[in-house]
Amino acid sequence: MLRPWLYANELIDRFSRFSNVDNLVRRLKDIYPNVAALEKIARAKGIPIYAPFQGAQIGKFTVLAPTKQRYLDLVVASEKTPEATKELIEHFLKREQNLFQRAALHAVSFIRSLWGEEIFSPEETSSENEMSVVQYAYLCEKKILLTADAGRGSLTEAANFARKVLPGIDFFQVPHHGSRRNVSTEILDFLLGKRLPRKLEEGTEKFTAIISASKEDKDHPRKSVVRACIHRGAKVISNEEYDINIFQNCPLREGWTNVPGLLYPEDQEKD
Repeated sequence: MLRPWLYANELIDRFSRFSNVDNLVRRLKDIYPNVAALEKIARAKGIPIYAPFQGAQIGKFTVLAPTKQRYLDLVVASEKTPEATKELIEHFLKREQNLFQRAALHAVSFIRSLWGEEIFSPEETSSENEMSVVQYAYLCEKKILLTADAGRGSLTEAANFARKVLPGIDFFQVPHHGSRRNVSTEILDFLLGKRLPRKLEEGTEKFTAIISASKEDKDHPRKSVVRACIHRGAKVISNEEYDINIFQNCPLREGWTNVPGLLYPEDQEKD
């Protein structure tokens, strides 16, 4: 669990309004009350808490992102912490822009698109989403990548750290409910492989892409993201209509069946 107040000593010089570490600790706990509440519950129950920074091994999972330094930068840059100096925020944002190459956007004025064509939002996701922990595990001879709500910066950081196991993922949790602001063509190429010349036949998909999206959320998953996963050979499934259970080397549970893949959208969102 990421707890920014643990690093108040390292952050204090980056907040113009604070000169006392204890005051900054209290302020950060006020800003992130849910995390503070979880910490309190875990301590009361004797549950160990680990710092999920890049390279940490927690159970069977390896943390790919964020690094500690980048996490602290994101805390400073977050809209939740407006006390940070303007100069520090501008420095961080400039560095973020250089962390990865922006996706090449197709200049199209229509929604209907040809196979392989990908259009993603030029806007970035929030600093809070970029703080998401990206994790990798090799379980039951399957490569699993969990991305939470990670954005392009975090995914690039993770991909650079995990070059030896990418691409070739078997189960890919699509970030942030299938948002267009979290991925790009280049990043998906790095994580999942290049776009295929044509759609694979049902039952011959290379991997499973799993999207967590509420049925009531009409905006997610984005069609452009579903298309992009299918371009790389995915069977895309969503929990909008189903409860999803992933298993390996065991029979189907009674009353359960295989989840059908989402259909390939012939159109996608405009910029």
